[in-house]
Amino acid sequence: MPELAELKLTADFVNKVSKGKVFHSTWKNPVHKGKGILISFPFEIEAKSRGKELMLEISTTKDFATAENFGCLHLMMTMGMAGHFQWRNLEEERPKHTHLSFICDSGELCFVDVRRFGRWNFGFWNPTRSPDPTSDFSSFKKKILDSLHLRAFNKPINEVLMNQDFFNGIGNYLRAEILYRLDQNPFESARRVIQKTPEVLDLCRDVPDTAYKLGGGRIRDWKNPEGEVQPDSWESFMLCYGRKGMEKITDSNGRTFWFDPKWKNNL
Repeated sequence: MPELAELKLTADFVNKVSKGKVFHSTWKNPVHKGKGILISFPFEIEAKSRGKELMLEISTTKDFATAENFGCLHLMMTMGMAGHFQWRNLEEERPKHTHLSFICDSGELCFVDVRRFGRWNFGFWNPTRSPDPTSDFSSFKKKILDSLHLRAFNKPINEVLMNQDFFNGIGNYLRAEILYRLDQNPFESARRVIQKTPEVLDLCRDVPDTAYKLGGGRIRDWKNPEGEVQPDSWESFMLCYGRKGMEKITDSNGRTFWFDPKWKNNL
C-alpha cells in the first residue's frame, strides 16, 4: 500500500504531466462504484500530499476565471493498494483498469486501479490525521508530545506508528525501517519509547524523506510512475522489511510486522 513517500511522488507526477494543461471534462468507468465528477468550467489540476492523503486541487483556469466565476474544488483521492496515475496521449489507448480520468485536448490524466480499492470524494484534509512528519515536522512533533497522556500510547510502539491520527503517512515498511534503526524494543509502550528515545520522531521524518528521495518503495502493487529510481540505493536502504534473517509477526490489526530477531523474546 502506498505510504508517505509514494503519495508524495504521485503528487509530483500529477503536477509534472498536468502543468500548463487546460482540462475540459472528466470520464468515469461505469464498472466502478464511485460517483462521476462533473466540473462545469475549464480547469487546471494541482496535486498535494499530506502523509497518506492525496488531494487534487481543481481550479478555474486563469484565462477563464473572474471574480464572479472562479471555482476551486478539492478532490480527495484514496489510492487503495494499487491506485496510481498515468498519462495517456490522445493517440494511445486508455490504460486498462482506468476508473477516473481528466481530459484535455492533448490527452488524459488517468487514475488506474486494478483492485478497485481506490476512492474519491470532494472534501479536504482529514482533521483527525496528524500533520505530515516530513513537511510540517514541528507541528507533527508537537501533536504527539501533547498527546502522550492518551490511552492510545499505552499500546506497543510498533502498533502506534500505524495510527494515522498521530503518524500520518507511516505504514508497514516505514515502521519496520524506523524501529530497526531506533534499536529499541518495538513491543514496549509507545509512551515509554518516545520518552526514552525521542529521536524516534526524527526518524519518522528522516526515513520517509529518504524513501522519497530514492524514488519510493519497491513494494507489491506500487510502481514509481517515472520508472525505477536508484534501485541499488533502495536495496541498501531496506534493512529490515522483508529481509532474510528478520522476524515477523501478525499484529493486533492483522498487519505483518518485521523486526530485529533480538527482540523476539520480548513478545
